[in-house]
Order: sequence, then structure tokens, then C-alpha cells
Amino acid sequence: MKKMYPSIATSRARNNGLLLEMKKPFPQAIRAVLLIIALHFVAGASAQETAKVPPTAPPTAAEILALIEANGKMHFADASADLAAATARLDAARAGLFPRLTATAEAKRLNSTLSSNTDSYDFQAGFELIQPIYDFGQTYSRIDAADLERSAADVALIAARNTVLVEGLAVFFELHASELEVQFVDQRYASDYVKWDRDKERMGVGQRSPIEVAGRLATAEKSRLDQRRAKSRNLILRLRLGELTGTVFDTEMYNPPKGPKKPPPTPEVADLQKLAEVRNPDILVLRKNLEAVRARRQGTGSRPRLEAFGEVNKYQRDSRLRDEWAAGARLVWPMFDGGLKSAERARLAAEEGRLTARYDRRLLALRRRAHELILAQADAWQQLVAARAGFDFAKKSLLQRQRLYETERVTDLGPMMVLFTEAEADVVRAAGAFFVERARLAVLFGEPPRRGLEDNFLFDLLGKKVDDAPKTFRPKGGSGFGQDDQDKVNINIKNR
Repeated sequence: MKKMYPSIATSRARNNGLLLEMKKPFPQAIRAVLLIIALHFVAGASAQETAKVPPTAPPTAAEILALIEANGKMHFADASADLAAATARLDAARAGLFPRLTATAEAKRLNSTLSSNTDSYDFQAGFELIQPIYDFGQTYSRIDAADLERSAADVALIAARNTVLVEGLAVFFELHASELEVQFVDQRYASDYVKWDRDKERMGVGQRSPIEVAGRLATAEKSRLDQRRAKSRNLILRLRLGELTGTVFDTEMYNPPKGPKKPPPTPEVADLQKLAEVRNPDILVLRKNLEAVRARRQGTGSRPRLEAFGEVNKYQRDSRLRDEWAAGARLVWPMFDGGLKSAERARLAAEEGRLTARYDRRLLALRRRAHELILAQADAWQQLVAARAGFDFAKKSLLQRQRLYETERVTDLGPMMVLFTEAEADVVRAAGAFFVERARLAVLFGEPPRRGLEDNFLFDLLGKKVDDAPKTFRPKGGSGFGQDDQDKVNINIKNR
């Protein structure tokens, strides 16, 4: 797979552990391999500097969401088909308000019993126009029910689209973390391989036992397995993101998102729960379906209908019982249908009871879900803080290791390079988890996932300002790392 290396200096820095190990004495074959790698990076840097063609930047999270909306229609086509079917049912229900025109034609051969009638065949044709006038609410009940079902299908389509968008967003962030994961497993495998090769040579002069060499080999092969799995997972993520966006991702996903510098303000949980009850797509779909069943039940019954009619006829044979045209009104009342309507009303009543029970359960679950997502957002923020603390530790440890290496107090930088890149991947993964939780929170309120990338979207939905956030005192939590006052010393503690 072709890769792009927009920052060759960064790539070389991440391989410092291996390049600096070339100064230490080990087999010529390993030095030759590492020299080829170093020349590859240098040649790549020279080629880019000569061409001076800036690489194509990877898409941002917002651009990924736009690509999925534009090219991922096949992934929520089922919901689109449900909406089209609901629209057709609404059109069918509305057709009951319009006039109906019927054409008839009949031809027959006959033998009349009247001696005066010598005709041996007859032909007649006619048109009948019927206009419904009033049916005691049956048609309008069907229209209302179909309209509610169509509205529910429309909301269900939005929910289906948002589900696919959240998945694409999660895959996008995970792919960024996977890029760094591939780098640190490569570094770990290279370091373990070099250690095994060294111990194998030392075994030849009696400085290492066969068991120690076998242990080094087992570690190296385990690192190689991790390397293959990381690369396979990276490829799978690229394929899935390509399916969702209709775009081929065959270049390095550099410049990963680091997450916000401070946690976004959060309104009161009770306000968000009330907002979710009004705007949540799942609740809206269930509520509209429940109202549709009620409307259908109200319109079911043995009720009369009043309609106007007009007809024009043409006959081959003359008769006093035949009218060339007629117009008038008639009342049609199905008095008895064997209990068919009663059975239908009973079925709809049972369906209404089932949906009512489901709606009540879903409403309780929605309140809990809103609270869960608020807590998940706070947990994701703490995960990001913890990952940044780990990255800070890894960066300082690498700098210390480099100073020890320069004074020849340690022999390699490999382990610290692995720790540094792994900690960077943890930061990217934590940032992705935070944004995905925010996207899920936006979807809970019927908003597109991209709203979750905005800091103050919850206050915008509530129609409030950020200044309206709860004014409660929060003392410095834990170590204070990641907070605005992390570098300030508590005066009371200092004076003790």
C-alpha cells in the first residue's frame, strides 16, 4: 500500500532509536538493513523538497461526515425505502377525498323473446363519476394515520443516517490511532529483533544460553504477530471508511486530532432529559406510530357514507328502462359484515396497548440514556486527561533516555521510542472517544453527529447561553492535571 510521509523529519525522529543504534557494534547485515531504511527516508525527503508539491491533506472529521452523507446512501437505503412506502400509503389515503371515474362497456349476442324485437346483438357503454361527500370521519382518520406513519418513517430515516454517520466518525478516529499503533508495533518488533540477533551472536561465544536466546526469539515473533495484526486492522479500517465515504484511503493519516484543551460546558441533566423527551428520534417514531394506531382505530366501524354520482350511457337497443344520463346522491351503509370491523377494532386496540407499554418503557430508558451519555462524556474527558498525562511522561522519559544515550550510559532508545509512540496513540484514541461520545449525545437529541464537534451545541439546543451553566464551586480534582490552574500551587497546602 502506497504511503505518504508529509513530515519526513517527524518520521526520522520516530526512528531515532534504530538509527542511533547503528553507532553500536552489531552484525553487518543489520547495519546494512538500517542504512537502507535511513537512505530511503533521506531520499524521500530530498524528492519532496525538489518537487515542492504539498501532499494532499487527509479529510477532517467534518469532511468525513459530509462524504458519508453524499456517498453513503446505500447504507441507509432500507430506511429510505420505508419512507417511500409510507409516502405511497399517504397518497392512497388522500385518494379517498377525490372523485372516481369509471368507464364500462358491454357487448352481447342475444335472442329476444319478443317477436317485435329482431335485434340479435346489443352494445352499451357508459361513464360514472362518484364524488364522496361525507363518511363520518373514516377517510380523514386514514389520512391522519398515514400522515403520522410517514412522519415516523421520515424521523426513522434521520436516525438511520445518524447511526451510519456515528460509525463513520468512530472509524475515522480509530484509523488515526491505528496509524500510530502500526508505528509503535513496528518499532517494538525492530527492537526485539535486534536484541534477539545480538543474543544469538553472544550465544556463539558463550555469553548467552540457548534458553535465553529462545526467549528472545519468542518475544520477537510475538512482536511480529502484533505487527501483522495491527497492519491488518489498519487495512480493515481503511476499507470500511472507504465503503462509507466512497473514497479510497491509501495514504498516511497524519496530523491526528488531539481533542479539546478544556471540557465543554454541560447544562443541567434534568434540562437535557426533558429536551430528549421532545427531540429524541426513537421516541418520536414510537409516539407517531402510537398516534397513527389510535387514528386508525377511531376510523374503523360500520358507518354510512354519503356520495354524489353522475352517469352517462349509450345503448344500441332502445328501451324505456334505460337512461342516457342520470345524476343524484346516495347513502351507502354497510349494516352487517359478519364482525369484520369489530375484529379490526380489537386488533388495533391491542396494538395500541402494546405500543403504549413500549413507549413508557422507552421513555424511562431515554432518561437513563441521557444521563449515561453525560457521564460518558465526563469519563471520556478524564480518559483524554489521563492519556495526555501518560504522553507527557513518555515524552520526558524519552528526553531523559536521549541524554543518557548521549553519555553512553544506555545502549539504545528503542523501548522509549515505543513508549512515546504508544502514548501518542493513546491520546489520539482518547480524543476520538471523546468526540464520538459527543456525537452520540447530539444524535440523542435528533441532531446530526457533526453538531457534537461544536463546544456549545447543548446550550444552543436549549436556547440558553454558556453563562447559564450551573454556578457550582468545583475544587481542584485529583492532581489538577489538565485543568486551567494545573501549574498553580494551592496556598493553604504551601503554608503548611
